[in-house]
Amino acid sequence: MPSLSGLGTPGNRGPRALVLGSRTSDAKGFSLLELVIVILVMGLVAAVSYPALSRGTTAFHLRAAGRDILNTLRYAHEKAITEQRAMRLVVNRDAQKVVLTDDFGEGTRAYTLPHDVRIKSVVLEGQDMPEGLLSIRFLANGSTQSAMILLESQTGAFLRIVTDPMTGGARVQAGRGEGAP
Repeated sequence: MPSLSGLGTPGNRGPRALVLGSRTSDAKGFSLLELVIVILVMGLVAAVSYPALSRGTTAFHLRAAGRDILNTLRYAHEKAITEQRAMRLVVNRDAQKVVLTDDFGEGTRAYTLPHDVRIKSVVLEGQDMPEGLLSIRFLANGSTQSAMILLESQTGAFLRIVTDPMTGGARVQAGRGEGAP
């Protein structure tokens, strides 16, 4: 009688032992249900973390815009002293842009704010300036006009950039609302 050893009898699991529809203990891979559960968990994590990430990005843009405007103010102050000529920082609230130039309009440098940061208000010499252009002058003797630029992010955070008329320097003040310093 011929041997049945390779046909997969219950006592013998040979190479032909795999029967359609059965699963052996050493099968590799993931089931469709396991893959769907992993994808759902990843989607849930992404949905929960997205608002926090977008707030962080907006806060980063606000700080970066404040730092860039502060550096532009400091550069204008230094340039006015070293070159012994008046410099002017023009704040354009309509275009959300800051332009550095001298009194003759030469050596222009422009900075445009990110889309999620806007210039909320500009105060010059204690008076809130209406929409449009505002010019802050830096004189050759190191002094400047008293000015405050209020930046606002989409999330409601505020950042103030304030100039000191005596020293010509500038500093940044952070806050959560208009009443905050």
